[in-house]
Amino acid sequence: MIRYIKNIFNKKTGGAGLLIFMGWLMYSTSYLGKVNFSANITQIMDYYNVTKAEVGVIPTFLFFSYGIGQVVNGLLCRRYNMRWMIFTGLLTSAVVNLIIAVSSNFTIIKWLWLINGFSLSILWPTLIRLVSETVSQKELSNAAMVLGTCVAVGTLVIYALSSAFAVFNNFKLAFYTAAVCGIVVSFVWVILYKKAVRIAKEQRDKEDIKKQEDAPEKEEKIEQTKNEKKIFFTSIYILCFCAIGVNLIKDGLSTWVPTILKEGYGITDSLSILLTLFLPVVSILGNAFAIKMHTKIPDCVTHCFIFFSVMALFIGIIIGSMSIKQVVIVLVGLITVAFFASSLNSLVTSIFPMFMRGRVNSGLFAGILNGFCYLGSTISSYGLGVIAENFSWIAVFWVLIAFCAVVALIWCAYTLYKRILTKKDIKA
Repeated sequence: MIRYIKNIFNKKTGGAGLLIFMGWLMYSTSYLGKVNFSANITQIMDYYNVTKAEVGVIPTFLFFSYGIGQVVNGLLCRRYNMRWMIFTGLLTSAVVNLIIAVSSNFTIIKWLWLINGFSLSILWPTLIRLVSETVSQKELSNAAMVLGTCVAVGTLVIYALSSAFAVFNNFKLAFYTAAVCGIVVSFVWVILYKKAVRIAKEQRDKEDIKKQEDAPEKEEKIEQTKNEKKIFFTSIYILCFCAIGVNLIKDGLSTWVPTILKEGYGITDSLSILLTLFLPVVSILGNAFAIKMHTKIPDCVTHCFIFFSVMALFIGIIIGSMSIKQVVIVLVGLITVAFFASSLNSLVTSIFPMFMRGRVNSGLFAGILNGFCYLGSTISSYGLGVIAENFSWIAVFWVLIAFCAVVALIWCAYTLYKRILTKKDIKA
């Protein structure tokens, strides 16, 4: 990240640095106004005197509109003026956060959060489309690495601030922060957009010319047999299903870990939010790990199977530790699960769409896959809250293990299907 900040001021080596940094800044800022509700959920429950199920409806509204919006904007992003659509989405979110900050009406929050979700859903597919069409192949891995940290960085910042705000018992400062930052960054985006795109395209054009001069005969055109296409699109369907589980686990932890720590171990709001900061910190490492593992396990379905299996193991450890009230082991387990869930989230929502840009519409598939991720988020906020309310947090973790087991069964079927179709190609 430091290298990209330096490159902004270096015309010779700048390349896509400015564009990638702007995308990182914009999307990280969007998370301040997206997860601030979850970061302060225990205080919000106390302030408005509402139940887990009642407060869980609000993130559900955001996740629902965000998930639907991801698919809609993925389909339409090729028609957008990317500069102004991203500006509009981020600015709308900032205004929504400002209204919540100044209002004391709990009833309207869910409708405002619904609007917030749809406005934010514009950002990711549009950004992935912009990067895929503008950034050179040389910078693509770096772009995936940097943009993959946005969720973790934005979450980390707002959870850290929320922990500080909790000391003063004023969660509304988190909404004021998101509003101010969103307004400022949206205008920075508009001002620097043309310069950033121009510099990035110049670098990509130079790379294309060099490729043609150095090795025109090495230009690759991917030719797939009918069965290879079947395998490829089957893997996409499976990734959509895995995306649900990824955010069911990832956002379930982000939303409810402060409550688990407070109810199960008597930890204060401020400290429980502070301890939850470990989740986004390891998410940054998880993103880098995802890129490294993708080079070793190019089959994304197998990649998902391995990571879900590891998560199931550590969720089992969490269940055992909760039974004997071992908070340190619970925290280690939660952090490890968050690491692998965040790694898979990067694989599904950024690495796969960007690296498959030669085969698929990157913006469209980024939107679709992210939409399925937020279907999981929708279930996690309300559904897991209801299970915890009526049963226990241990029951919640058993549900997560069950999903991991289903992924394992799907992988077995996919592997068999792939083997059968590959044999048919060999015989042909």
